[in-house]
Amino acid sequence: MFAALHLPDLSIMAALRAFPAGRGRPCAVLEADVDPDAIMEKVGLRLQTVNDLARNTGIGPGWPLNRALVRCPDLQVLAPHPPGEAELLREMVAGAESISPDLEIVSRDTILLDLSRTSSRHASRLGELEVADAFVYHTRAVTPDLARLAVRHESCHGRMVAAAEISVLPLSLLAFLPEGEGFLPLLKDWGLSTLGDFMKLPRQELTARLGPGSGAWHDLLHGKRCRLLRLHRPPETLAQTLDFEESVTATEPLVFAFKRLFHSLSARLAARHVAVKLLKIVFHLEKGASLHREIRLPEPRVEESELLRPVQVLLDSIKTGSGITAITLDVETALPTAAQRDWFIRQLPQPERWTDTLAQLEALLGSGKVGIPLPPASHRPDDFKLRSADAGPTAIPAGIFLPSCSLPLRRLRPATPVMVAADADPRQPRPLALLTGPYRGQVMETRGPFRHSGHWWDPDTSWQRIEWDVLLPGDHLLRLAFTPPDSWLIDGFYQ
Repeated sequence: MFAALHLPDLSIMAALRAFPAGRGRPCAVLEADVDPDAIMEKVGLRLQTVNDLARNTGIGPGWPLNRALVRCPDLQVLAPHPPGEAELLREMVAGAESISPDLEIVSRDTILLDLSRTSSRHASRLGELEVADAFVYHTRAVTPDLARLAVRHESCHGRMVAAAEISVLPLSLLAFLPEGEGFLPLLKDWGLSTLGDFMKLPRQELTARLGPGSGAWHDLLHGKRCRLLRLHRPPETLAQTLDFEESVTATEPLVFAFKRLFHSLSARLAARHVAVKLLKIVFHLEKGASLHREIRLPEPRVEESELLRPVQVLLDSIKTGSGITAITLDVETALPTAAQRDWFIRQLPQPERWTDTLAQLEALLGSGKVGIPLPPASHRPDDFKLRSADAGPTAIPAGIFLPSCSLPLRRLRPATPVMVAADADPRQPRPLALLTGPYRGQVMETRGPFRHSGHWWDPDTSWQRIEWDVLLPGDHLLRLAFTPPDSWLIDGFYQ
């Protein structure tokens, strides 16, 4: 035996949760997500669902908005609220799981239950399920698809429905079967009005005209087809939360707490044959705030000691500003890595020490200041983007120019400002002599100018730069940079 649970007003209930000002008024939710302020421009849209106050005025789902407003001028039109609908569905699934663990979610407002392994005491609770102070309609049948169709009609609510009783239901229920809505106009043109009219048609000729799908509908309505449910299994979580009786400010109690969490986590990981690749830690503070941290491991790990080591480094460097009342530990898993050990080849250093080093550097320099500099698609000097060092290998972006030079340039950071005697050309002054700085003297030879600029379309961020390679007495080869209007810098020297 199977049962179907249905909450017909789920969309309107979710919308009213998000917009409680509409309670006590006739309300409707449109089939499409439309800005309510521009609703008069979308009068051709149809209503997805309505509440009881709107239904009492004579309107219902499927009505065009312009007709509904004529019938009910006070109709409050609400936008769909998908997060609220998902929350109501989770509440309905939680209630269904208290009756049977074998269930299938067929739509956002309908659930199928397999009652073959459910006791009569648990099955009797079908009529007691409530979601958001509203009763959930239910119907039982010998096949899941018969229950799915029957629960859509109010005459079948709360009772057992046989295949013969399906015949009196309206033909429009076929719209809830796969591809059924597309054939409804044709079936109505044939003069059919109920499911019984469709069931009387010869199956072979029906299949020849409409395809094999219509034959499957014919068998379904006669109760000849009983499929297996596509069971819903919620994702398993490895998250753990540990509350402290009193707020904790020292490191030692936190280390002891994480040891307890990792002890149980290691056993659960071993049972699932997976390893940890990312640790997600949340510190719940005494003031009500929370502090989130993530630790990415260089290799997936399972052992308790190897998981605890980077957490200890984090605890030594973290500053919360108040006591910690609870900690939450969650992980992302991956398949454990396998390595073949060779007797005659020296092993690589332990990869977990790399994580410890990164954690210590970040504690010293600050969060987000440790990583790998990558050059962007720009010629601006010292322009780079910092990528996290634990995010894995990344190829150099396409289009990046990597110059090749046989003579290395030693860059000065920061560049040294100098005074330079130059010619009178304001656009690209040519250096003649260096008057100040560590290298002084007449410029013997020059190579350039090399002009660089960027963001010329934005006056606030535009920049210009002119570079010269110059040779001074004593074979000092330097790179000079001129930034308008009158700034000269020694950018580096060649070695």
